[in-house]
Amino acid sequence: MADMRTYATPRPVELYCPGADDWAGLRDVRLRSIANFPLGFFESFAAALALTEADWRARGARNAEPSSYQVVARVPGEQWVGTMAAFTSAGSPQHDGGGSLVTDGPIQANLVGVWTDPSYRGRAGVAAQLLTAVRAWATGEQHLDKLYLRVHESNHRAIRFYEKNGAVATGEYLDDPRRASERHLEMVLATA
Repeated sequence: MADMRTYATPRPVELYCPGADDWAGLRDVRLRSIANFPLGFFESFAAALALTEADWRARGARNAEPSSYQVVARVPGEQWVGTMAAFTSAGSPQHDGGGSLVTDGPIQANLVGVWTDPSYRGRAGVAAQLLTAVRAWATGEQHLDKLYLRVHESNHRAIRFYEKNGAVATGEYLDDPRRASERHLEMVLATA
């Protein structure tokens, strides 16, 4: 049956790199993203909700570090409608089961924390704008030609988005640290 819903036209967005003083926005977008698709995040809603203002400020402060980057899409004067983050690591990050990242290998850029508000998905180019900004950071500031990501194997819409933007599966999987029977597919895409 044809989709008979009428959608409002999404309003234009601007890209913004949040910092420590944006802790409330960081908290809001993270909680909304986990609530919307909990399988896509290694952090639970309860764990994110339990974080203090100081914790959120520390997360925002990481964005000022050279090895970390976050960009959000926001409707001017209103809430954030999308986010992507990236960080560099020595090799592919692996969770040790206790929540810590273990890395060993050549430096690589990793795409994480990806989310677009459902009312902006596929209609306003928000995810593509965010991905373009992350690719520019990986190329321009990190001098890396690849961006690695992990996407829950059941998130077919996200997988199609990444493939449309040139990502290919590496054949590697990362077991979900909170749900032993589920996996995240590793993909890689060129930054330029």
